[in-house]
Amino acid sequence: MAQAFTIISARFPRDLSATDDTSGGPEGADFALAGSEVAWNEAGLPSRNRTIRTWIALWPDRDAGRRFLKRRVENIPLLTQAEEWWSGLLLPYQSHGDLNWHPDGKAASVFHDLGPRPKSSRPVFVLTTLGIGNPGEGMIAFGKGTRAVRQAFSDLPSVILEQQLLPDDQRLDAPTLSLWENEGAVISAAYRSEPHRSAMKVADHPDLARGSFTRMTLLWAEGSWEGVNLREKGAVGG
Repeated sequence: MAQAFTIISARFPRDLSATDDTSGGPEGADFALAGSEVAWNEAGLPSRNRTIRTWIALWPDRDAGRRFLKRRVENIPLLTQAEEWWSGLLLPYQSHGDLNWHPDGKAASVFHDLGPRPKSSRPVFVLTTLGIGNPGEGMIAFGKGTRAVRQAFSDLPSVILEQQLLPDDQRLDAPTLSLWENEGAVISAAYRSEPHRSAMKVADHPDLARGSFTRMTLLWAEGSWEGVNLREKGAVGG
């Protein structure tokens, strides 16, 4: 059976401290990470937005993910203090490249089973990562490119939400998360349009160790983000 992701994001009325989140790693998950939203300045340097926190977990199957989401407040008590939140259950169907989501530095594909491709009209969730080998010019170029891409994507009506996570454990590759109206919109923005088409060339910089992208079906979603109700956008299924 195909593996499944759960993603939970929450916005808080204050900056969170390192001790506010007492949830720990979710039991039974193949992998999990948590962290804060990242912002890139004009110089290409990152900073943490500690009012936004995201939890990602990879599960052996969708049923395990559903059980976790059903008890999300019990699993993550900090959610009771959130001003806004959303949660989703996602099924990976296409993945390419390696990523380091292991503190021991082992970079590999984390997916051993993938689900079916969704219908062309279904929303598509995209997770991308880029590993920084040396924190030099490559990271600056990546930061500048990411800033330009995120600004452009925020103006696209086909982008339902877009986030980027800076993990608590900075040895792990930071993921960018985006939810699109359909796969056609993803392909058009990523491969046929600027600034993303040029930004992808940054992956060839010698300071950058690896990259990956994964496309996923959004099986189920609840909550809202930046005032957008995911159910109203049709991002619910399965």
